[in-house]
Amino acid sequence: MLREFDAMSKTQNLVLIAALALVAVLSTYTYFAKQSHNPYWYSAAQVSQGQQLFADHCAACHGAQAQGAQNWMQPDAIGNRPAPPLNGTGHAWHHSLADLANTISVGRGNMPAWQSKLSDAEIMAVLAWTQSQWPAPTYTAWSEANP
Repeated sequence: MLREFDAMSKTQNLVLIAALALVAVLSTYTYFAKQSHNPYWYSAAQVSQGQQLFADHCAACHGAQAQGAQNWMQPDAIGNRPAPPLNGTGHAWHHSLADLANTISVGRGNMPAWQSKLSDAEIMAVLAWTQSQWPAPTYTAWSEANP
């Protein structure tokens, strides 16, 4: 096992370490959310921080209110789609918190990776703000699918 670990590239090692750190952060958030009897996993402070981070780093593509690109369902010539809505009207609520955080961290399609610019806590704050924009029934459906 140690030889296999040594044979991994430096990039693979960094991605593995980042993924493990993300799992630890998500586990901590989930634990505290369940202890607080708050129906939301996030705090008001995270939403406030996330609002500014979203405006600074995400709104240019996803829209100021996380409404996404107007034609977000239409793939480009190589099959990538424009920025989707993150306000609960698109598909984001079908994904777990870990999947959403991973997408922000490592990117997907046209979306760049943000792991070198945002900390794990900042990524969680961005997710807190976007999820705070979801209608209550959407958040409830997501929460029930992702206990």
